[in-house]
Amino acid sequence: MNDFSNYICFNMRAAMKKIDKHLTEKLESYGISIPQSFILSCLLQENGLTLKEIGNRTLIDSSSMTVLVDKLEKEELVERQLDSQDRRAIRVFITDKGRDIAEKIVKLADEFNSHLFEILGEDNQKEFLHGLNNIINGLE
Repeated sequence: MNDFSNYICFNMRAAMKKIDKHLTEKLESYGISIPQSFILSCLLQENGLTLKEIGNRTLIDSSSMTVLVDKLEKEELVERQLDSQDRRAIRVFITDKGRDIAEKIVKLADEFNSHLFEILGEDNQKEFLHGLNNIINGLE
């Protein structure tokens, strides 16, 4: 039997599976997925972005972005509008219903992030983030 515990990628995957499970459970009552929560949070910060701009900020690829926004639009959490300056561009706007959910999600995300920092412990937080950034930047 292989012991994968010495592999960074295996440990990161195990941690992300647990994080995904916890976040999915927390978002379940709002009827949205983790990627959808990223989209709503992004629009809460800056409304009226294009699908490409949202995708770049949330690291969601364009093929997934269309499906996710379709679902959010069906739930009346966002709406698409043609850009008045560029008829080829479509901008996405958060609705009042979407804004209400997004504000709750941001609070939930902040609390969960604080919990993760507590798990890491104060002495490990900076080193952990530094290490993650080294991996992210080193694999470009």
